[in-house]
Amino acid sequence: MQTRQSTPKEPRMRPLSERASSSSDLSHSVPNANLPRLVATDMDGTFLDDQGDYDRVRFARLLRTMREAGCRFVIASGNQYYQLRSFFEDDWELTYVAENGALTIENGEVVSCVAMEAEILARAWQVIQDDGRAEAALCGRRCCHVQRGTASERFFRTMSRYFTRIEWVDDLADVDDTPLKFSLSVENGSEGEVAGELSDALGSALVPVVSGNGSIDLMVPGCTKASALRLLCRRWGLSASDCIAFGDSENDVEMLREVGWGYAMENASARTKEAANSICPSNQESGVLVTLESIFGL
Repeated sequence: MQTRQSTPKEPRMRPLSERASSSSDLSHSVPNANLPRLVATDMDGTFLDDQGDYDRVRFARLLRTMREAGCRFVIASGNQYYQLRSFFEDDWELTYVAENGALTIENGEVVSCVAMEAEILARAWQVIQDDGRAEAALCGRRCCHVQRGTASERFFRTMSRYFTRIEWVDDLADVDDTPLKFSLSVENGSEGEVAGELSDALGSALVPVVSGNGSIDLMVPGCTKASALRLLCRRWGLSASDCIAFGDSENDVEMLREVGWGYAMENASARTKEAANSICPSNQESGVLVTLESIFGL
């Protein structure tokens, strides 16, 4: 059973003039050169166990220690910001890389939002419908949208696990939202084949990103978890060598390669393990917490 916190507040858009230079100072901390200064982790199959939960008391203690050492904690997931936000306390002031890098929010303020152009959205939606093998949702900054008549109730229920703000709509073309990506569900095991054919059909318009279990995201080119981490490093004056990351799926591969040291979970896919520097215990064994406790001397 997933234990959720109070309903997340709406993120605030930081003015463009402030985004390039502003950063949240860890004024109470002194960075330790021998410790990472940024830790990024995926959620499902990585930070969360198979029941979709984690040890909150244990993590709160670890987070305090990390902050005292001048290290920031970043949640990097393909899921919706509001879903990710519901797992953590308000006063923890974490940074979220949501929607596989399309939306980055620091302490409730939007610092990056990579939107899909309207004509590309229309083209991609036509390609998805013509292909016919995928049920799809349009993931926006405000909400996740599913067009009636194109997807099943089962798909909608499954999507609601990862997108807590989700709605049925009559026509995706009429949605009043900032479009970030398409999230597709296909027959488990066919995602690689479908992604390849969608890539051929879409050309350079959108990039298919496979995360396993029949899931494919269609992303704006260049928009990844890794690109979001690069943005945060520039914002906070860090280098890739200051960072470590944890992941289990193929949408984590670029992130693990981007950072100074990448950890794949014991339960990770073969390709993810190949991209990592080390293998840590599985998500069922709290591998992220175990590894970080060792690094930070707990």
